[in-house]
Amino acid sequence: MARKKTPKVRINVKASLSRRLREVRQELFGEHGGPELARRLNLPARTWYNYETGVTVPAEVLLSFIDQTGANPVWLLAGEGSKYRRGHEDAILSELTPIELIRRGLEKLEQEPNDVVVVAPNNLPSEVLSDFVAVGVVPLKDLGRRAIDAAQVESYIMAYREWLPHPNETVAARLEDDAMHPILPKNSLVAVDRAVTDPRELQGRLVAACPEGKPLVRWLDLSGRHIILRPSQASRDYPLIPVELNEGEKNVIVGQVVWSWSRFGPD
Repeated sequence: MARKKTPKVRINVKASLSRRLREVRQELFGEHGGPELARRLNLPARTWYNYETGVTVPAEVLLSFIDQTGANPVWLLAGEGSKYRRGHEDAILSELTPIELIRRGLEKLEQEPNDVVVVAPNNLPSEVLSDFVAVGVVPLKDLGRRAIDAAQVESYIMAYREWLPHPNETVAARLEDDAMHPILPKNSLVAVDRAVTDPRELQGRLVAACPEGKPLVRWLDLSGRHIILRPSQASRDYPLIPVELNEGEKNVIVGQVVWSWSRFGPD
């Protein structure tokens, strides 16, 4: 028996809802705030991003989303009326920590051309800038090297120290593929904390890994005796990569992605 097709009007409603969910999330939690919103909704980050791409949202999740964000249900479903219930966005902002507020402010600045402070090695500021740390940017192919020579550093990014748990062990690189789109599109910069390599501490986190000598950034999942390196959306071009757990502990995991810049340069 032929499978019934989903009515076009239903598809349009789902697409409109997912677009509005994403719009509210970006306004209240920032461009990279999906994981934080997912945490508040008690969901895996990947599940939330599925909802933003059009997967049917369960009623209980939608109700929790409305409770967390103060979004107007009528606006969410039909695009009519005000976007938020009065005063709720201010309440959300009041709950954010100073660091989260800084991150939100910087993400809003990403709409401007100069969204990231990048300096050449010979123009590196002195340590007098105590609130900042210079994160070296190296070619992606060198990310897995434990010893980074100064000659390999292409430039430096100035980042708040509070963002980096182990600044002396953190290095940045630019992504060369779209495997993590829309979270991290091609040419995004990622800061990798190479002090954290135990897969058991990185379950469900974004990590830099080097399977078969090829550095990349993926989600890390544990499955029995295997590490699963997972792109945002598995495909023929970007498949799941299974790695034996013991091998992954010693050779594959480079570190945890602790910060990213998704708008970088004209590309």
